[in-house]
Amino acid sequence: MRSTRSGWSTSPSSRPVHSMRSSLTRGATSVSDRATPVKAGGHRVAIVLGLAPVTAVLSLLFIGPLLVALAQSLGHAPIYGVEEFPTLRYYAHVLGSSRFRIALLYTLYYAVVPTIVSTVAGVALALALRHPIRGSRVLVAVLRLPVVVPYLVGASVVVALFANGGLIARVLFALGAIGSTGDFPRVLFSAGGWGVMLVYLFKQIPFTFIVVSAALAGDGAQYEEVARSLGATPVRALWHVVLPRVVPAIVTASLLVFAFNFQTYEIPYLLGATFPNTLPVEAMRRFNAADLSRRPEAMAYLMVITAISGVVLAAYLQVYRRWERGRGRS
Repeated sequence: MRSTRSGWSTSPSSRPVHSMRSSLTRGATSVSDRATPVKAGGHRVAIVLGLAPVTAVLSLLFIGPLLVALAQSLGHAPIYGVEEFPTLRYYAHVLGSSRFRIALLYTLYYAVVPTIVSTVAGVALALALRHPIRGSRVLVAVLRLPVVVPYLVGASVVVALFANGGLIARVLFALGAIGSTGDFPRVLFSAGGWGVMLVYLFKQIPFTFIVVSAALAGDGAQYEEVARSLGATPVRALWHVVLPRVVPAIVTASLLVFAFNFQTYEIPYLLGATFPNTLPVEAMRRFNAADLSRRPEAMAYLMVITAISGVVLAAYLQVYRRWERGRGRS
């Protein structure tokens, strides 16, 4: 064996062995490189096949009924004795009526106001309770409870508390604050929709709180501490460090709340005024009418509700994406 600058070199007889090893290594590398796309493609196929049953069920439950409603709104409803496809007569009747315009305003009112209030209150609670304080665990447990309670149970609670013969009216009457339980301010079945608002807020403030709290539960406290150690005031640290981290959670929660409020039927029907009321209530009344030929009109209401909510949500997401691009996060 001969010595070289870098140390001991191999003898000439051992060079074929090294060349064989290097060729085998290159061959194995090339085989693995060729196998990588195959493995990746197989993984993608497995994901698609795994999602196929869920996608099929969701398509059957959502897209299928939506297409049926679209066809009926265009006049193809032989089961109801209506066959004038294609026609826009039902859309013209819906969009041209003053009842529709009033119902649209009330629908936006019921959707926007609770969304704003629940977002502000839920975010404020999440920020206030992001650091443990005395009694915070009990308060968090109480805030989580309404999320698992159905909306109809929440409506029952609001009726029991705020009806003219409810608990609050009886307590005020017993204290002499009002002359009779009938003097209690009308909260339910009013044009202002206060009963509907109370049910929405009863459920949606805790929901927003939980979503934002989950976003704050990561390592955001470390960034806030670093900002404070670098001289940032509590307000600046909150505004520039904490809030930007939870904006996606706030957007998600507010979108879900708005979409539910815009399209829900049962709470405005149970606790809202007979007139005016929301678009879903108007659609359901036409669907339940004795004259079955009015059901295509109800389907036209349904398609208009879907289109308006989709446009509003898309515009909201577009504004959010522009805000993200402005902050350099996209």
